Amino acid sequence: MKQYSEANQAGRQPSLGHAAQGGEVHISSLVIHVKPEGLAQVKARVNAIPQAEVYGESPAGKLVVVLETASHREVADLIDIIHAYEHVLTAFLVFHQIEQQGPDFEEIQ
Repeated sequence: MKQYSEANQAGRQPSLGHAAQGGEVHISSLVIHVKPEGLAQVKARVNAIPQAEVYGESPAGKLVVVLETASHREVADLIDIIHAYEHVLTAFLVFHQIEQQGPDFEEIQ
């Protein structure tokens, strides 16, 4: 995963632990509604977060983002961080699944 180097805009730091270090992997998806003029800027900032990847976008100002985190708390913290970005109107969770890591778990690099 990527290194997180951006300062937290919401005043809280997520745990930012690598998902493979714990016993769970939290897979979440978000929809982020952005002012169209800030779409490229927000997309770049989200893609700079190690646990996040933009999977889709609309020129009207919507991003679909997938998160892979180690905890519920990290999901909530990342949503708060993204929501605080300039040009972001809303950021909300649309899917969340918890996978237990076991001996058959493989991390995809």
